[in-house]
Amino acid sequence: MKVLVTGANGLIGPYACKKLIAAGHDVITCGRSARKAEDLPGQHISGDLLDSSFRKNLIESERPEGLIHLAWQTKHGHFWNAPDNPDWRDASIDLLDRFHDHGGKRAVFAGSCAEYDWQGIAPGQKLTEDAACKPHSIYGQEKLKLARHCLEQNAKGASIAWGRLFLLCGPKEAPARFVPAITRALLAGETAKMSSGKQIRDFMHVADAGAAFAKLIDHSFSGPINIATGEGHSLLEVAETIKSLIGRGTIAAGSIPDRPDDPPYLVADTTALSQTVGFECEFDLKSALENCIQWWRAQPD
Repeated sequence: MKVLVTGANGLIGPYACKKLIAAGHDVITCGRSARKAEDLPGQHISGDLLDSSFRKNLIESERPEGLIHLAWQTKHGHFWNAPDNPDWRDASIDLLDRFHDHGGKRAVFAGSCAEYDWQGIAPGQKLTEDAACKPHSIYGQEKLKLARHCLEQNAKGASIAWGRLFLLCGPKEAPARFVPAITRALLAGETAKMSSGKQIRDFMHVADAGAAFAKLIDHSFSGPINIATGEGHSLLEVAETIKSLIGRGTIAAGSIPDRPDDPPYLVADTTALSQTVGFECEFDLKSALENCIQWWRAQPD
């Protein structure tokens, strides 16, 4: 079927598109940036999804049967409480409604683990899709509002999967994110500064995340579903693994204070993704980090 992928120039979009094309789908992408041919297959339409006229023309002209909606405010360090989060929620609702009004059949939306109540997680408790939601950021709050709209549409007969992403790693991450920050410092033979590193996190390679969204477009699963590995690793373990793979530099655990609002444990229960949908990750933590290191080695200083 014809599948529209929004935010296709982002971290996971290109991987989702390649999997969709491999599965025989006709892929159309859209985004503010022009397509980079080496990264993004399929037909690309440049435009701003926050522009209602662009959304209207896009859906009316293309009439996609499938929709993978990844676009949102994602600027590192800014998106959590960015003032345009509500704008993205409104635009996403309008996009979905137009999609259905013009014959759309199957949609998969990108949600976030930030929708969950991070302060209510017991140590070692993996988050299931029915866990309490109490977002502590505007980003999480607006994502949750959109999720509830999708659930309302499902109750009316729509077919929408809401993929709650946990932590990602892979090529083209913002340099200040955790894995790139540690990797770049160690590649330079410098000291990588970090918090205590006791926090347990669930890291998924961006290629696996993209593949999971592509898999969901062909599945009947509806409602929220965690997009993650289901495996927890301490940040210090992640940093030490990067150091062992690079073979130089030092790690200064505790040189940056832990944030008081930082949850000690944030790991997904992925039973639905693995057993119901039948998705398996290609990357484990080590191979994911190896790929990240390889990409950063190839970048200019």
